[in-house]
Amino acid sequence: MRKFTLTFLLVALSVFLNAQSGLFSKVKKAIELEHPEIITENKLIAINIWSADDAASREANKQFNNVYKIYEFAKLKGGLKGIVCVAINKDGESASIILTKDGATKLIQLHNIDLSGVSNSNSVFDDKGVEVYKNITSDKVFESINNLITR
Repeated sequence: MRKFTLTFLLVALSVFLNAQSGLFSKVKKAIELEHPEIITENKLIAINIWSADDAASREANKQFNNVYKIYEFAKLKGGLKGIVCVAINKDGESASIILTKDGATKLIQLHNIDLSGVSNSNSVFDDKGVEVYKNITSDKVFESINNLITR
């Protein structure tokens, strides 16, 4: 009986750990509603949560913008049809002007995403919603995505 209980708990824990993140689901739904022209199937989804007064998050926006331009249609582990990069302003304000000023014009801007319970500054999810990376520093964004290239 103990083996059965232990096995059941291990299976339940592994299912719980591999479950989709709430943030992934919210962002994917928002992309489908606000930008139906963007196809997210078989693509990685990179999310950067930023603030206008946080220089590090603004630099990460620039790096994710660069990654999006280069790897949009690349074959990547967890996203064989490329990547989609999203910027969510933490303050909830529309900050298109700041992104344009920073040169991050390709990023998809999403608004009205509930960020309660989200502690990450950024995350990268595979096409099934499993978190591949989280809290990547801006100087490691390009390198991290580059490591996902399939050969």
